[in-house]
This record gives sequence, structure tokens and C-alpha cells, in this order.
Amino acid sequence: MPARARPESRLVTLSISRKAALATTLVVLSTQPARAANNANSAANFDRFELSAHSETYAELFRRALLPGPNGSVVSSDVTAPLYQYGSLQVRNLDAPWRKDSVDLDLAVWGRAWLETSSTDRTFDGDVQVASVRVRGGPLSFRLGRQQVAGGAARFVRFDGLNVETNLASGLVLELYGGWTALPRWNERLQYEHLGSAADTLLRAPRVDVNQRERHWLGGARFGWAAGAQRAGISFHEQHEPGGLARRNAALDARTPLAHGATLGANAVFDLDRLRFADARLWLDTQPARSVDLSLEYLHTEPALFLSSQSVLSAFGGAGFEEAGGYATWRASHELSLDGAAFVEMYGAEPPGARAEIAARCFADSSRRTFVRLTYTRLLAPDNAYHSVRSSVSRRFSGRVRGTLEAYAYFYDKAIRNYRASTVYAGTLSYEPSSQLSVLLGASLSHSPYASLDAQTQLRVSYSFGAGPLQ
Repeated sequence: MPARARPESRLVTLSISRKAALATTLVVLSTQPARAANNANSAANFDRFELSAHSETYAELFRRALLPGPNGSVVSSDVTAPLYQYGSLQVRNLDAPWRKDSVDLDLAVWGRAWLETSSTDRTFDGDVQVASVRVRGGPLSFRLGRQQVAGGAARFVRFDGLNVETNLASGLVLELYGGWTALPRWNERLQYEHLGSAADTLLRAPRVDVNQRERHWLGGARFGWAAGAQRAGISFHEQHEPGGLARRNAALDARTPLAHGATLGANAVFDLDRLRFADARLWLDTQPARSVDLSLEYLHTEPALFLSSQSVLSAFGGAGFEEAGGYATWRASHELSLDGAAFVEMYGAEPPGARAEIAARCFADSSRRTFVRLTYTRLLAPDNAYHSVRSSVSRRFSGRVRGTLEAYAYFYDKAIRNYRASTVYAGTLSYEPSSQLSVLLGASLSHSPYASLDAQTQLRVSYSFGAGPLQ
């Protein structure tokens, strides 16, 4: 009599990681039914896939009051109580009919609800950040859906479309992508005026539909090479909006190790439409001694070139500038380290500027429960300059209770609106009664040229919904 196929069985392990912000990870092992065979004692085939689910809920109670407001005006205070929900799901190494362990799924969403009426925001809001399926087969992989590309000429974009990546010989990788731009949610915010748009009709009729998804499209490519710690790549990105070309960039990035543990790197983004470098950076990281880290850097940037060509704001962007300097860290002991930085800025026809900073970080007790940081900064700019002192203390009272105190002070060389100084004080106290529940109370108080008194308080309760073992 032929042996029966073994019934399907599942083993589920549940783990909660504090470092992953209350992430819940499920690893599912499935045993497929064993086929009836001539040998009844043959072992069943095992198939393994990974399922990772992450859910966070934040309930906030927030109040902000300016007493008085700018120029002495009285500003009414409001109490808000938003509720946020974040969720993500990742599935790895699913089987496809044509290949085992070749399908990955990604989903990330968020939602928000105001527990009271808001005159400027929707009562309910939310968005899908990522929703894609990836299919791998040999050297090729295809990703379809809502996804993101970061780095290189793209910098950071989200889009709905297709991404194709192939691994060539000798460490070469080619990536091609294209689709429709994922428009930010604030494009549809109530009472919003699209001042950055090139279309004048949007100023006269803000409710005009500005999505026009078919006219928001992008595409790009990256060709890269890697061999050990050596890496290099070139990339291209083009993006369009209803008014025409938004940006067309080419980029280069490279890094290589040098002798004695040093690393040399460079990256640059070139605007092919306006024929200027939007950003170019050259850096060197080295460790001249075991307890000393040193980094040297040169930067050229024109921030306005990162704006869309269809935005009127790009015409008012400031000119580019050059910056050169470095960072240094000295680990004096396991408890104490010192940081320093110094940079010089060149602004073309304007006088040069500079900035320098020195900071000390240390554990104030042998139990390493109290951490202290003190920083002094000096900044020189063509229009003004200031000294600043920043300090912070964090204390872990127990495994469940933590607190922080911060104090910042800025002293201006020239008065701003008759103010020669600004101060900021802030503190938080958090309590985690369980691995899923967290309560945080925060408050801040500031005094600046733009508000005689700015007081804020916040009460936040977050809860992570876990999943129990499958029955």
C-alpha cells in the first residue's frame, strides 16, 4: 500500500527587537507534502521563506503657544491630537512556478487621523510609500510597482514603474528604471497655493487638478563596477512635469582604499540642461593613529540646481559656493572622546566665511547610564556671525525609564530684529512599561528674534501590534 503524503506543518518563531523600533519578525518554515514514491521513507522537501511585519501606532497630544507673537501680536494657541499608523511588510524568497526562492514582496504604508477638526488638514490622510514585487532569475532581476531609487543622478525619487537590474561579468552592474513620479501628498493639501508652479492658472484657481500623472514621468540608468572595497559608477536621470523638463542630470561616484587604511572618494552631479555642476565633492578618510579619525573634504554646490526647472523658485536660488575643511575625532578613553571641525567657505565676489566646532562627549558615571555632550561653534558669514554653545545630558534611569535635557544658546555679532541672542531649552522623559508600549513626554521653550516666547509640549503614546503564534 503506498505511503500517504505527509500533512503540511508550520513552525513559527516570534521575536521583538528593540533596536528595530518594536519590529515584529516572523520566520515561517513550511514543509511541503512529500510525494508518494517507491521509497516510503524518503524525506520531505523543505521550503523556507521569510516574512517580516512591522507596525507602529502613535497617538499625540500637542499644544503650541506664542506669547506674544511677532511684533507683539497675540496668537491663539491650539490643541491637536493626531493619530498616526505606520506599517510595513516584507516577504523574501518565495517560489515562482519557474524558479525557487525568486520572488520578493515589499509594502510600506502610513495613515493619519485628526481626532479634532482641522482647518488646514484632511481629517483622514495616508499614502502608499512602497508596493512592489521583485522577481529574480539568474543575473537578472525585475521590480514592478511603487518603489524608490536613491543616490547618483536620481538623488532620491519615488515612482510607479519598472526597475531592471543585471549583474554582468567582472563585478559590472547595469540598472535601468522608468515610470510615473509618485507625487507628494502635499500637492493636494487643502488651501494650498502652488507658488512654485510655472502655471499661472494654479494661483488663480488652486483647486485645479495638478496631478496629471501621465505628464509626471521619469527614467534613468546606472552603470557600476565593484571589486572588493573599490567602487565606481556613472548614472543618468531625467524627469518631466506638465510644464516640460524638470531636471536632466548625470552623475559620477567612486571610492578606493589607499595605504594605511585611508579611503579616497569622489562624487559629482552635473546638470545637463544648464551645463553646470549642481554638486561636486572630494573626500579623504584616514586613521593616522588607532584612537584618531581624520576626514578631509572639498565641496562645490549650487543648491538652486536641485530645484525643478519648472519651478519659479529656481530663479531665486542663491549662487553656488565652495567649502573646504575637515573633521577630526580623538577617543581619549572608553568614556571620553573629542570632536573638532573647521571649514572655509568661498562665495565668489562676497567676502569668505568660515565655521569651526569643538565638542566633548563622555559618560559621566562608571555604570555608563549618564551621557553628556558639550559643543562650541563659531560661524562667520558675509552678512552676520554668531557664537553658539550647545549642551545635552541623557540619563538611563532603568531599563524602562530614560530622560534627556538640552540647552542651546546663540549669540549674534549683529542684532537681528533688536535681538542679540537666542536660547532653546528642551527635555524628554520616556517610559516603556512593555516591549510593545512606549510613552514619551516632551517640552521645549525658546526665545528668538521671531518669537519672544515659544512654548511647546507633547505627549506621545506608541504601541506596536504584534502577532501571536499560529495555532
